[in-house]
Amino acid sequence: DAEARTGREEGLPVPKLPGGIIMAWRSQLTKHMAQLTIRCCNTGSTSAGTRAFVLNNYHEFTDLNPSFKFMIREADEIEPSIEVMYHAVEDASMPSGRSQPECVERSLSGMSEEEVTATLKGLVDAGAASPQLEAFVPIPIVDALAEMGIDGKEPNVAWLMK
Repeated sequence: DAEARTGREEGLPVPKLPGGIIMAWRSQLTKHMAQLTIRCCNTGSTSAGTRAFVLNNYHEFTDLNPSFKFMIREADEIEPSIEVMYHAVEDASMPSGRSQPECVERSLSGMSEEEVTATLKGLVDAGAASPQLEAFVPIPIVDALAEMGIDGKEPNVAWLMK
């Protein structure tokens, strides 16, 4: 069953390419990124592929990732680009226990819709390859856990110390 293979909730559409290739990565934006911004010109020829991508894919991405910050910025005479902010990762050298979120920007100038899709997929894959924090726990909770004998050495959890 295609829905079971993608891990999607029952009833959501399963995006496919011709030939039935399932596009499960499209539902992973929330998991692997904090925010996505696409910038393009609403009339420029170098933005044609980016505009086509937005028109043909925006609603699907937002339906599959309802809490995700997916922003489209249009302005006259700008070069198309995509900017991704990844989630913070664990960093013991930082007082908060986590790094600053990494931002990556790529030019989409002159790209076709398919090339824009491939660029976004590459950025999603890069986010999937980085370590992920699952939760940030405020210090009062850390203290309460210590009283219960829990040492706080949980994987993928950053303890917020202030």
